[in-house]
Amino acid sequence: MRKIRPLVRLLSLATLLGVALANGALTPGAAAASGGRGFPVTIHAANGAVTFTAAPTRIMSLSPSATEMLYADGAGHQVVAVDKYSMIPKNAPRTDLTGGETSAESYLRYRPDLVVLGFEEPGLVHQLQLLHIPVLVMPPAANLSAAYHQFAQLGAATGHRAQAAREVAAIKAALARIVAGVGAKARVRGKTYYIEFSSNLYTATAKTFVGSLFGKLGMVNIANSAGKGGDGYPQLSAEYLLRANPDYVFLADDQCCGQSAATFAARPGFSGLRAVRLHHVFTVPDPIASEWGTQVVPFLAMIANDVKAGR
Repeated sequence: MRKIRPLVRLLSLATLLGVALANGALTPGAAAASGGRGFPVTIHAANGAVTFTAAPTRIMSLSPSATEMLYADGAGHQVVAVDKYSMIPKNAPRTDLTGGETSAESYLRYRPDLVVLGFEEPGLVHQLQLLHIPVLVMPPAANLSAAYHQFAQLGAATGHRAQAAREVAAIKAALARIVAGVGAKARVRGKTYYIEFSSNLYTATAKTFVGSLFGKLGMVNIANSAGKGGDGYPQLSAEYLLRANPDYVFLADDQCCGQSAATFAARPGFSGLRAVRLHHVFTVPDPIASEWGTQVVPFLAMIANDVKAGR
């Protein structure tokens, strides 16, 4: 068996190479032949250093946040395919792909000269690299600085460095205006909150990206002590939540799971929570709460409006 497995891998790779050649994925036309201003450039992504000698012209984005960033950076006309979850912008060329595929074969029909992934599937990345198709793995940003860095990386990789810088500056300014708009009158600084991603009480701590956005408003996350030493997304118990008794609750599981202020309050014991009694239970769209691209602005604006309305 140990002799057969390498042969199977070689045959699989040969099949992929054949498909790639048939579709023109390995021909010079798959990428611009000459460089340009800002090239060559090397991007240090989660999967290592990737060098571009020219701007890619056939980009596949298999991450909703990366798709938003590419279009915001001005590279939308270079995008030929996006994953099924990329809903912004509406005119993005959506496919049934997820970014979690185990074989590169389904990508080759698009003849990509750049594939952007939101998380790393080692086998998939390796196959694309063997086919000489550049891959950038851009995992969830841990904070706003990391998100801004990804904007800049994609801008540099696609030949839109200046537009990426302008987009980051615009986002920073918009977030600053939102924070200033909340102001001291909202008395939200120091208030506690709980954000829910599923009705079995999975949440996020302050050390996550979404937690850093709440932190800009000076709010305190009740899950911080529960998430020590973990990945920042602990599962709480009902008893923990009842003891913490948050001032505000934000439900990011309304679209996926039908949760609402009413269903939350109907859970055993939850009607006595401070947030429920003060009508401080709000819903936020599921996708917007889990992305680190351009949607950070409407997300924080939504939270700010909620806390101002509930003060």
